[in-house]
Amino acid sequence: MLIDSLKQSGALVSSSTNAAAKTAASTTERSQTAPPQNHKLQQQLNTLSQWSVNADVSRQLAKNQQAEQQLRQLYQQLEQLKKQLHQAQSAEQRLQITAQMEQMEAQLKHKDSTININLELVHQPELKVSRQLNNKIDLLSPRKQAEHLQISLADGSKVQLNFPANQSQAENLDMLKTAFAPLQIDVRQQNNQLVFSTAANQSGKLNQPWQLQGEGIRIAAGNPVTVKLQEPAGTLSTLSQISQQVENQQIYQSEIKIAQQKLQQVLRQVQAERQMLIAKLNSLRLAGARQTEDDAYVVSQELKQQMQMGAASSMSAIMAQGNVTRGLVEFALAQ
Repeated sequence: MLIDSLKQSGALVSSSTNAAAKTAASTTERSQTAPPQNHKLQQQLNTLSQWSVNADVSRQLAKNQQAEQQLRQLYQQLEQLKKQLHQAQSAEQRLQITAQMEQMEAQLKHKDSTININLELVHQPELKVSRQLNNKIDLLSPRKQAEHLQISLADGSKVQLNFPANQSQAENLDMLKTAFAPLQIDVRQQNNQLVFSTAANQSGKLNQPWQLQGEGIRIAAGNPVTVKLQEPAGTLSTLSQISQQVENQQIYQSEIKIAQQKLQQVLRQVQAERQMLIAKLNSLRLAGARQTEDDAYVVSQELKQQMQMGAASSMSAIMAQGNVTRGLVEFALAQ
């Protein structure tokens, strides 16, 4: 009986071993015949990423072409205005020129414009926000008395200014530049007015009202005076003002020429940017073509391995599992 029991135990062990082996083989077979889901997912992510980058570059290229068209149009309009003013003899004709300039500047202020009122590209990282003090506040002209002045910004920053008596306009400007530099605010003089500029991400420093407190010389003494800075006049607005002064016609012609030179400079910048965008787009397309070829090779190799192992019973099963085209199947069979 002991021998019979041992025989039965051995039979059970053998049976269990065979079953385990069959189960392991079945599991291995299923894992080998399972479609490469991870590869497919990565392939889809790569494709979507490529489409997204291509679309972004294409949008930039469209804006670039729009900017070039607008720059060329502005240049021609200024050229025409220059000729019109040279022929204008009456005040009414000069007013018509002013109206045309105002219309041109209104177009530059439109949200879809690629050029701003200073004839600069709107979409560029280094673009700054500029604001100016109104005409009633003069911080540049010399005064016979010394004065201490404090400027408080909305973010809590304060600027202390000490104006010595009889200090020149140039020295006052230098002092202002030094005082505002720690706040990352540039100061310059434009058309006898103070213009303050800062990076676009810090525009709140200029868009929010300032509080000025003085000693009654440049700023009234006592309670702080709240001042909202103004947007500086654009290039076309400045030209419009000059055009109305008959004695400044030569200056007007010169200023138009300067504006046209600026447009030409920006146009060269736009054209260089377009060449970079086209090169980038071509590079992306070439990379996409290479990726397609690489993906086709990887899928064909996986398909060939499955067929050699006999994991699939028919061509239709292989195509369903691999989700590939007939061309890839034929390519795998030929290897």
